[in-house]
Amino acid sequence: MLFTACGGENGKNTESQANSGQEKAADQSSETTNTDRQEAAEKESGKAKNKGVAAPDFTLKDMNGEEVSLSSLQGKKVYLKFWASWCPPCRKSMPSLGELAAEERDFEIYTIVAPGFSGEQSAEDFKSWYDEQGYSKDIPVLFDETGEVMQAYRISAFPTNAFIGSDGVLVSIMAGATGKEFIKEKMEDIQ
Repeated sequence: MLFTACGGENGKNTESQANSGQEKAADQSSETTNTDRQEAAEKESGKAKNKGVAAPDFTLKDMNGEEVSLSSLQGKKVYLKFWASWCPPCRKSMPSLGELAAEERDFEIYTIVAPGFSGEQSAEDFKSWYDEQGYSKDIPVLFDETGEVMQAYRISAFPTNAFIGSDGVLVSIMAGATGKEFIKEKMEDIQ
């Protein structure tokens, strides 16, 4: 069975209504094309703004006790990996992340663990464990010792990846293990 419907007086479209509809469609098509062109030009010129929300700022200490804040990285793209030492997919992806961290790239890499939260060991035990694993020293590990950063980013699974633009916008956050090629491709699409 086929149903069709038409508008207008007594079920008939008037010529002015048809022309009006065509003009609206042409205007919308023109606006879309102009917007697409403008976005492409902005992206090419480096002026494009990322779509998303402001990434929650934080100040955390790394394994050497040095403070790192997200706001101090303004103007740089940032990849964050939230993970735990007890998580097999997290551990399995660390060598690939170490390779990426050793390469020349146009973004910063940080990993975040929460000692004492979500089953994670203490900061001191984690440091010893990390050294025993032989993971790359090129991967900065930050300690979220209060669990507040994990909450701010709404981390509910490990690993979780956060992709942040140079403008401080959280462009994407996704759970699951990722390889270095995926991370590189994702970061290339971010301004």
